Parts: sequence; structure tokens; C-alpha cells
Amino acid sequence: TIAYALLLKNIAAEIDLVDIDETRRQGEILDLEDTLSFCSPSIIRGETPKNAGKADIIIIAAGKRQEPGQDRIALLKANKKIIRSILEEVQPINKDAIIIMVTNPVDILTLYAQELINLPRSQIFGSGTFLDTQRLRRLISEKIQIAEQSIHAYVLGEHGDTQFPAWSCARIAGIPLKEFSLSGKDLETMAKKTREKAYEIIKHKGATFYGIAACVAALCRTIIFDQKRVTPISCYLEQFDVCLSIPVVLGQNGIERLLQIPLSEKETEQLKES
Repeated sequence: TIAYALLLKNIAAEIDLVDIDETRRQGEILDLEDTLSFCSPSIIRGETPKNAGKADIIIIAAGKRQEPGQDRIALLKANKKIIRSILEEVQPINKDAIIIMVTNPVDILTLYAQELINLPRSQIFGSGTFLDTQRLRRLISEKIQIAEQSIHAYVLGEHGDTQFPAWSCARIAGIPLKEFSLSGKDLETMAKKTREKAYEIIKHKGATFYGIAACVAALCRTIIFDQKRVTPISCYLEQFDVCLSIPVVLGQNGIERLLQIPLSEKETEQLKES
């Protein structure tokens, strides 16, 4: 689905698919080829893991999926083995490559990839709470009837059950969000819906596809076109020695700057807890 989003948005010139199931991969390539007539010229093909290591952007989304009611952390044991196998097979990796981790639990596996791959940490990051942030902004938009593109609010921490919105920093045209007639109950409800939406999707259809695909495609666009977009993604935080999501400046070289936004005392504790 990420490949499909990249094609529809005319972001990538070449897309290589790698999968241990080569029959399935070939089926996906043939199906995706049928979209090329409706997009700008692109190439989509199957590739070996070793050749995939030469890519400019390497997206790792393989792994065991969540079962209904299962949290992301429960996937760690199985997916850690899969990620290790993939990262060993794609060696040697292009020294300028950007690696985007999507497999859950994404924060722990991003840190694991950073430990396994001899690249700067700024070139290896996870999709993190980018999608959660967009979910939150959409809920706020629906509540106050202002376009989500005008809403500056972030979900921080783990892409998982300990994530939290940084309400104290949320702004619209520089005006604090709390001035837009939102009650504490409203904020609590929106945070809960944001946190639990993936579980709801998994309960109904088994896995998430479209939102995360659009999210990763947007990350690729930001990198390829060096947009310097401020994006909350899973990155290495030295003070905690883990990967968690905070806003960063993202460009063609990966993470260019971490933005330490001013959190309230409660939010600072929530980040530590996460």
C-alpha cells in the first residue's frame, strides 16, 4: 500500500519491492504496474535484498501483524528476528541511505536498527506518531470547524499506549487551543480516540493500510524534495537512550534537527513515562 501511495502521489522515480514470498511480490508488482498509465512515469520492479541496500530510501514494513486486542509490544520477539534478518541481507547499505522503520513496535525496532546498521542515527528513524498526530488534528478540526492544516498540535512519545498529546503547546494562528471552547473531557476523548484508533481498525479489518501508507509516502516526499517539514517521528533521544517521537526538521539528509518543544510539567512526566 505504501508503494501504491508513492505511485499515486508521483513521488518516486523507481520503486523496488523485496519480499521473502516472491510469488506474492510478483503479484503485487503486476497489479501495481496497472496503475502506471494513470501516474507520472515510474518504474516498479522486484529486487534482491542486496540490491535494495543501494536505494536512496529503504522502507521496512515487514513483520508479524497485530491481532485484535494485542498491543504493539507483544510483537517484539517475532519482529526483532525478522528485522535482524532483513538488515543483514541488505548489507552493504548505501552510506547516504535513509531508513524508515514502519514495523511495530516501531520505537524499539528503530533503536534496534540503529544499533545494527553503521549509519548516523539521523538517517534511521521510525514513522512514530506522525499518523497519530494527523488523527488528532483531524479530530480537533471536526470539533472546532477549522481546517486541520491550520492546527499545530502533536502527539509525542511512544507509538503505542503511552503516547500523549502535547496540549500545552497546541496552537491555531498562535492562539492556545484551550481558548477554543474545548473542555477537559473533550481533550481526554480526543486523546483516547487517537490512541485507540489502530485497535479499532484492526478489530474490523485485521490491519491498518491506507493511513500509514499515506504517512510514509509523505515522509518520502519530505526527504526527496528536501522540504524541511516539521514532523513528529521516532528518533533517538539521548537523555532517555531510546527512540521516541518528538517534532524534528526532516529533509534530504534525514533528521536535520530535533525540536525540544516546551512541555508542561505533566507532559514532561508523560514523556519520561513513555
